[in-house]
Amino acid sequence: MKKCAVVVFFLFSLFACSWALFHPGMFRLHDYVHAARIGEVLRGLQSGHFPVRWSSNFGFGYGMPLFEFYAPLPYYTGAIFYWLGLNVVLSIKLLYILCSAVTFLGMYELGRRLFGKSGGVLSAVALTMAPYRAVNLFVRGALSEAWGIMALPWILLGIVQVVRGEKKGWLTLVIGLLALFLSHNITTLLFVPISILFGFGYWLIQHHDWKKLPKLIGSYVLAIGLGLFYLLPALLENNLTIVNGVFQGYFYYGNHFLLLRQFFEDKWGYGGSAPWPYNGISFFFGYGHFLGLGLSAVLLVIYFFSKLKQKSLKTTWKSLFFYMWILVLFAIGIFMTLKKSSFIWDHFSFMVAVQFPWRWLSVVSVMEALLIGYGTKFISSRFNRPIYAMVLSIILIVTTFRYFQPENFIDVTESFYYTDPQRIRHDMSRTLNDYIPMQMQFDSTTRELFPVDVPYFLEPSTKDKAAVLPKGTSTLVDDPQQKLVQTNFSNPTTLQFAVADFPGWNVYIDGVQVPKKVMPLGNIAAQVPQGEHQVGVLFTDSPVRWWSDVVSLGSLLVLAYVLIEVRPQAKKT
Repeated sequence: MKKCAVVVFFLFSLFACSWALFHPGMFRLHDYVHAARIGEVLRGLQSGHFPVRWSSNFGFGYGMPLFEFYAPLPYYTGAIFYWLGLNVVLSIKLLYILCSAVTFLGMYELGRRLFGKSGGVLSAVALTMAPYRAVNLFVRGALSEAWGIMALPWILLGIVQVVRGEKKGWLTLVIGLLALFLSHNITTLLFVPISILFGFGYWLIQHHDWKKLPKLIGSYVLAIGLGLFYLLPALLENNLTIVNGVFQGYFYYGNHFLLLRQFFEDKWGYGGSAPWPYNGISFFFGYGHFLGLGLSAVLLVIYFFSKLKQKSLKTTWKSLFFYMWILVLFAIGIFMTLKKSSFIWDHFSFMVAVQFPWRWLSVVSVMEALLIGYGTKFISSRFNRPIYAMVLSIILIVTTFRYFQPENFIDVTESFYYTDPQRIRHDMSRTLNDYIPMQMQFDSTTRELFPVDVPYFLEPSTKDKAAVLPKGTSTLVDDPQQKLVQTNFSNPTTLQFAVADFPGWNVYIDGVQVPKKVMPLGNIAAQVPQGEHQVGVLFTDSPVRWWSDVVSLGSLLVLAYVLIEVRPQAKKT
């Protein structure tokens, strides 16, 4: 297949899965908090805080460590677009388009190395147009999960490159893993073991060269080191928030297993997940994808019997084995979505964080695309191979592009997509409150906090009494990670800050750290002497975050050293 044909199918696929984004308006999604997240990341960066961990406006104005636990990479990228002057809706749309483009390119490069250009294009189209991606992008609004899927083919590509001896394969693997770590925790949990199994299978068919294993293992270790600034705090400090309470009730994984028939039901919907037959989301594989899987299996059988007839199976066992190995990984993903796998979910308590077993379709979609692309490898004619790939790619696009659209558009995008701090405190905090610190005392009736709009006060906010700034104070600094107040009290006074207590928040009076008080509401307070003083709270690293940052910085230096050392060696060879 010629390069121009590859470019055509890239553009064709990108338009087919993004055409709805060219509408001037935006659309309602299950998760419509992207704009607010982008705004909070940008505010953190502009205040000089990196990495951004704390959102000051979520948590009803008391703040919460949102980006310590949730998908920083897409929102850092969106914050860059927003900072460059693009409006926030356009920034979100660019995140969608970028996700689809990088997904196609990663899958093409992986398929090209495994099956040739024709197989690369076919695999890339199959993944880019996978209906489950449409569910994430246009139904659920799961942008971070879509970005997680985007990273998966790049990880497998890096593994293939390392095993094949390509010089920069380790770098592809490291970047792919790091992109996954920083995009979606749950996809990381599901895919990393699968990637290791994939790598083991590919290593076996490539003469299992033991010299490649240290580079593979080292790439994983380096990627973990680079991402530890995010991974370790997310793992060790999430029990300090209310997030674990989210894994019960509706979000308990036992309520969201699938039936096999749901993969064959073309009933597209925009509702929520529920036990069959009440499920409002479609998990249909797609007519073109079923056709591709079927044709790939038929071509495999024909290929097998032709080689059997020629008595040359010894020369083809690698292709047969690796196809079956991918099929096994595909089947594992399918099995994990079904009720019959519940004994595994029940045995491993950490799996409760996955919430929805059908999230395994991220893995399934990648393996499915590989199986579809594999069919080209069983076509001996160099003339027929690109024709097969092009015809099937067109079928895949034509049969699935209708899924890549929202239920409807909204003309007033500001109803759901805004970065205004006050609206985040009062409205969006009700939608996203998973990471509010554990000790915060919610209203027993509403299960919410009363929003606060001032950085500090003498009495906590209630429904009957809004918080007001105490007399004798003035605000010097009001940043997401720092509040500084000039006081002039006639008597010693307890000054409360609208900041939820969390490890790393410290209180300072006239530049000297003093013991902090935690009020019954769960926010931070300081006992301020009479007279003029500068009183502030500052968000610093906890021991966990400090050591994580040190390891990540050290890993970054290792990466720089390796890159510098590899260049002279490459020139000598």
